[in-house]
Amino acid sequence: MPNKKYSFPAENTNGSVSIADNKIRCEGNSYFYNSEVTIDQIQYVYVIVNANKESFLFIFDHHQHTIPTTSTGFESVYRELSKRFLFDDALFFETIYKQDPAKKKIWRRTYEPTYEILQAKHEDYHLGFEILSPEPQFISWDVTFATLEENDAVYRATSPYGQTLLKYKYPIRIGNIKLSDVASYFDKVRMDAPVLEFHTDCFDQKGTDKSYNELKETLIRDLGSDANKAGYERPDQKNIYFDADSMSISICYTYDSAHMYNGGYTSFTIQNRRSYPELLIDAAYENRLSVSSFLLIDGNVSMPNDYKKNEKIKRRPPQIADQFKDKTIIWRDDVNDKIGFTCGNFSQVYSKKEIKAFSIQNTLPARGRGGSSLIIILEQDVNHYEIFSEECRFFDGLAQKIMQLTNKELTFEQEYYDC
Repeated sequence: MPNKKYSFPAENTNGSVSIADNKIRCEGNSYFYNSEVTIDQIQYVYVIVNANKESFLFIFDHHQHTIPTTSTGFESVYRELSKRFLFDDALFFETIYKQDPAKKKIWRRTYEPTYEILQAKHEDYHLGFEILSPEPQFISWDVTFATLEENDAVYRATSPYGQTLLKYKYPIRIGNIKLSDVASYFDKVRMDAPVLEFHTDCFDQKGTDKSYNELKETLIRDLGSDANKAGYERPDQKNIYFDADSMSISICYTYDSAHMYNGGYTSFTIQNRRSYPELLIDAAYENRLSVSSFLLIDGNVSMPNDYKKNEKIKRRPPQIADQFKDKTIIWRDDVNDKIGFTCGNFSQVYSKKEIKAFSIQNTLPARGRGGSSLIIILEQDVNHYEIFSEECRFFDGLAQKIMQLTNKELTFEQEYYDC
C-alpha cells in the first residue's frame, strides 16, 4: 500500500462505491455512479485523469466502468482491490494529481498462453480446422451449423454480453497454430449454412503484443506475404488480413490511446467469404410459383443480400426474371398463399399467414444522406426485417398500393435524423 505521503482525493456526496458479494456497486446522481462490477471478471484496471483534472478508476470486466476517486467509500474499495490484485499503487498516486490528462494501467489479468505455434508444416489453412480431441477430427470450412452442432466436441455457451456461442471442448488447430477457447456466434444463424466466423483472443504469457508478432510471422511464413491483402500498423492498433481460398484470417492488437485500451491480447478471427449459390435456390417454390397480382416499383431500390445468414433471401426466381426482367416488384401468389419481393438478383418470399404487417422507416438527411426502408413485421418473430431501401420518403407514395396488394396493415415508424 502507498507510502504515507500519498493521500486519496477528498470524498464527496455525489456518489458512493462499496463492495459486497463479489460485486463493486456504484450509486449516485450521475451516469458515472450507477454501475456494478463483477470482481472475479475484472480484466484490467486503469487510472484516468480528464481535462478537468478529475481522476477516475476505469475497470473493465467485459463491460466498461468509470468510478470517480472522489466517491464516498472509494479509499476503502481501492485498498481492498489493491490488496487482492496487487495494483501498481505508486503509479496510481503518481497519476491522480497530474495537471494534464493521463491514462495509466495499474493492473491487468494475465493468462497462460492461449495459443501455440506448432513446429509441424501443415498446409491446410484453406481446407478446414482440426478439433484436437483424443481422436482428432478434421472439419471442413464448409460444414454447416446443423452438422457441427451434432458433434460431441461442440457445445453451446453464453458470452459475457448475452450472445449464444458455439464453442469447443478441446483446442483447435488452424494450419500451424493451436488455439484455445475458439467460439462462433450462434444467434440468428442459418442452420443449413456454413459457420461464417470463428474467433478467439490470443494471450501470451505476459499479455503483450508478442502474441501479434508471433502470429503474424507464422501466417506470413505459411501463407506468404502475397496473402496479406490489406491492413495497417499504427501506434494505436495493428491489424492485418490474410486470404486462404476465400477464408479471411485476420489478427488485431490494440494499444492504449485516447479512446482505446490495451487488452493484452491479439484478436484472431477467421471469416468465411466463400459463395454458396445452392443456398439461393428454392426449387420447391420456383416450380409452382404463380403471379396473381403485382406492384412494379421504379427507382434505385436495393435489397439485403446476406443469404448466408438469412434463409429467406433467395435468388430472383427464373419465372419472375422471364416475366419482369430485372424490375423491382412485389407479387402476390394466391395459388400458394404467398407474397414475394424481388430486387436485382435477390428475392424474399413469405407465406401470407406469417406476415403480421409492414412499416416504413424514414431516416432524415443530416450528417448522413438519410434513407427509407420498407420493413416486414412477422407474426412469430420479435425482430423486424428490411425488405427494400431507397432515398428518404421514397416509399411514402407507395404505402396505399402496398396495403391494397398485400391486404396487410402498413404503418409509419417515428422518423429520426441520420446523424
